[in-house]
Amino acid sequence: MQLSIDWPWPISLAFLLAFLRMSGFFAVFPLFSRPYCPVTVQVFLALLSAALLAPGLAGEAVQLMDGGLEMMQMGLLTVREISLGAALGFSAYVIIIVGQMAGQFLDYQMGFFTASEIDPQFGTSIPMMGNYLYLMTLVLFVGVNGHHQLLGVLRESFDRVPLGAPFSPQALTHMFDLIGWMFTAAVQLSLPVLGCLFATAVAMGVLARTMPQLNIFVLGIPLRILMGFVILMAGVPMYASFLRGQTADRIGDLMRILGAW
Repeated sequence: MQLSIDWPWPISLAFLLAFLRMSGFFAVFPLFSRPYCPVTVQVFLALLSAALLAPGLAGEAVQLMDGGLEMMQMGLLTVREISLGAALGFSAYVIIIVGQMAGQFLDYQMGFFTASEIDPQFGTSIPMMGNYLYLMTLVLFVGVNGHHQLLGVLRESFDRVPLGAPFSPQALTHMFDLIGWMFTAAVQLSLPVLGCLFATAVAMGVLARTMPQLNIFVLGIPLRILMGFVILMAGVPMYASFLRGQTADRIGDLMRILGAW
């Protein structure tokens, strides 16, 4: 038995599907996800966005309503829209998590491998430097207007991927490329500090051979921490410039994902 759904007017269907897509995004992207943003605020933002977009999407809803909508078709539409919004939110999250991955590389070299903090978003423990660089990346992302560009991508998604458009596996290829960039960029960001820490370790090794009466183990830990913080503070302008350029490039990757969807 097939049950059909009769919508009172096309704009209501457009509003619902736009709300589902925006809800998937706001539930995943860290600027709007819990606990940084309450659920009521997430729902309000999704409703507001859907209300603004629905009048321009009524034409697409009319095409979906031709011939009637069945319960199974409506379920597929719901899954597609939520999946697209969540995919965009996750792809944008990759840009933010680069700092956390770079910080994890540094924690072991700076001597913070035994110290950790609680991540309120996921409820798990994360390294100290990873949390520091994650929050700094989040602030810099907002500082370079990355959130404005991201909202522009969300609006563009309704032009490139109409309501109810089927999923193409080719979009996964672009998402995997974005994840590969995440690991590469994390290594690039941590290399300056890792290089200085390696030079510090070599210098301490030479000092241990020339002055064996010194306790290099006790001296080395605070020295590595001090050197790591000095290089990090000196590299903040470079990090901001790197993130500004990479944000624009990654927004282009999001557009390619939409084009392949």
